[in-house]
Amino acid sequence: MTSENSNKVVVYGSDWCPFTVRVLKWLDAWKVEYQWIDVDADAAAEKQIADWNDGRAIRPTLDISGEILVNPDQGILKTELESRGLLSA
Repeated sequence: MTSENSNKVVVYGSDWCPFTVRVLKWLDAWKVEYQWIDVDADAAAEKQIADWNDGRAIRPTLDISGEILVNPDQGILKTELESRGLLSA
């Protein structure tokens, strides 16, 4: 699910990363619209997540309306999405 202009959720990760795949599956199952950025194909995006994570390019890193979440577990991600009105409770 991608729509460059309307998304409030941006997922930075790699398709080979099981943690990234897990988060994408949750978002798809919850029908949350997001923008996907493959950091392996985008050096600037990889640098951005490293800047957010003290020099480490941790996958996945999510930007949810300006709130940065690093490899969140399901509960934390669901709570953050609900609090921002991006997921029905």
